[in-house]
Amino acid sequence: MQADRSLSEPLAVILVLFVLGAAGTVIIEATGGDLAWIAAFFQSGGAHDGWVHAGDLPWRLCYDYGEIPGILAAVAGLAAYAAARGEKIARKYAAPCLVVVLTVLLGPGLLVNGVLKNGWGRPRPADVAQFGGSAEYRPVWSPGGPGNGKSFPCGHCSMGFALASGIAFYPLHPTLAAGSLIGGIIYGAVVGKARMAQGGHFATDVLWSGVIVLSLVFLLCGFLGGFEEHRRR
Repeated sequence: MQADRSLSEPLAVILVLFVLGAAGTVIIEATGGDLAWIAAFFQSGGAHDGWVHAGDLPWRLCYDYGEIPGILAAVAGLAAYAAARGEKIARKYAAPCLVVVLTVLLGPGLLVNGVLKNGWGRPRPADVAQFGGSAEYRPVWSPGGPGNGKSFPCGHCSMGFALASGIAFYPLHPTLAAGSLIGGIIYGAVVGKARMAQGGHFATDVLWSGVIVLSLVFLLCGFLGGFEEHRRR
């Protein structure tokens, strides 16, 4: 019963995330939001091939250094996991630390950059005809297959959203966990706006990057003992 409950709660959250993601995608596509929002960053004949804000702060910093916080979180999580397994710190920290590490490795590392970006085949904004490219715009639900673009989903954003994996520390440290979740979502969205300003991704790429990574976070919490294990300690 405990195991069933530890999985049922994360699965319910994942279902909500996918419903919200699907609903958001339908609304964005129905209103032409993907193209309209990107057009606000583009100026034909302007600097940076028309992406006039590509070199502006903080967008340039988000591209150059935006993934570093996620990498540092994974390294710190791995070190803390080893310390917990070696009983240098409380063993109750092992599971949440492992969630942080696996979120970065399996989310941005495997699912986003390793599988989806290489296989989905969605042209980036900078590659589509409306913004000076030669490719045809593809809605997010119409993949073109390998070799036809790497816009979906947003890789930089996924590293930002991965910071939300600190929710695994709830209820050991509720304030820290809540701050990590909120901060990760906000940071991922900010990096997403930077990539949109640079012509790298559409809004739906950013949206689904968040859905995928956050879903993985809650799935890992369930499989690695979830919040129920923490409550029993």
